[in-house]
Amino acid sequence: MELIFDHTLGKQEHQDIVICRPMAIVDIDEEHEALDHGWLALDHPVMNREVFYQSRSTRINLDLYKPRYKRHEYQGDEIGVKIIDASEMVKLLGLPHIYKQYMERKKFTQDYDPFAHYHPRDQFMIFYTGSADNIIGFTKQKRYRWEAEHYSTIDSYDSKDLHGLESVLHANTVPISEVTLDMEIEWAANNYVSYFYMGSGYETSSEYKANYRGFEWWTGTEWSRNKKQYRRLCKRDSRIESLRDLGNLSLIPDKS
Repeated sequence: MELIFDHTLGKQEHQDIVICRPMAIVDIDEEHEALDHGWLALDHPVMNREVFYQSRSTRINLDLYKPRYKRHEYQGDEIGVKIIDASEMVKLLGLPHIYKQYMERKKFTQDYDPFAHYHPRDQFMIFYTGSADNIIGFTKQKRYRWEAEHYSTIDSYDSKDLHGLESVLHANTVPISEVTLDMEIEWAANNYVSYFYMGSGYETSSEYKANYRGFEWWTGTEWSRNKKQYRRLCKRDSRIESLRDLGNLSLIPDKS
């Protein structure tokens, strides 16, 4: 593993702050170990290479998970699912338009393009009702392998026996996020995946991740199952509004 540090910002005249984003180039045979230490793959390349980033990662231990819905439906219609590899083909399916509609409906500011870069580990999970061309949502996912010797072809990403599956971004034209997330997790569990990753867990918008059975979060030293502490940290994240707050983080009351 080769470490990279993006030194973004520092303050030393009146505060002692260094904002630095740790990243790493991870070898294939180190991938499972990197996940066990909180690293996840960045969705865009750095220096023309795939890199992993460190954060307060979140995941679900699928040995402990139980589905939240008996049926996956929208307005009485069963939601179907289809898996496709990440390629330019997804644009022909109209996924960029669905993403644009989703961003407008949620009043989100578009901060990156999920269709700009594709890695062999990437796949899209398509959700539809009726026929497969009636797409109402999709999720971009990343597949993580166990040790290389588990695979006959080193460059393959088999859907069986993956160490982890990560949900990178979800978009839809109708409000089905909770149902389709349950479908993603259930699909991973049915395909012998060990852990389902849900990206970073910061601010109040990430509190919902702790609602799932088997939830764990990366403290920087270990995977914790302390949901109460995780929710407190998320609330504290949202209260910080300035560099002065950040510089005096230890003085901020950690109230729930």
